[in-house]
Amino acid sequence: MQKPDFVDRPPRVATIHDALLIDSDGGELPVVITEISARGFRLRSPETLMIGEMVRLRVDKHGEFEAQIRWSLGYHAGGAFMEPAPTPLR
Repeated sequence: MQKPDFVDRPPRVATIHDALLIDSDGGELPVVITEISARGFRLRSPETLMIGEMVRLRVDKHGEFEAQIRWSLGYHAGGAFMEPAPTPLR
């Protein structure tokens, strides 16, 4: 039996991976991905990110992924991929 407010999520993988976040205006910001799953990510950023913003996350050797920032608290944020990521970024 599921608990109230339970959200079924794919497993998250802790990681430290440099990436480039491209905002909706084309601005580029270096970020560090700290957790990843097929559907989303958590990252550390040198700036506070805007909740709801559509972004692209460029990761060397893995490509570029469209995503939406879902939460932001100080220099940490989380986002959801618009399409599942094909492989965990480790």
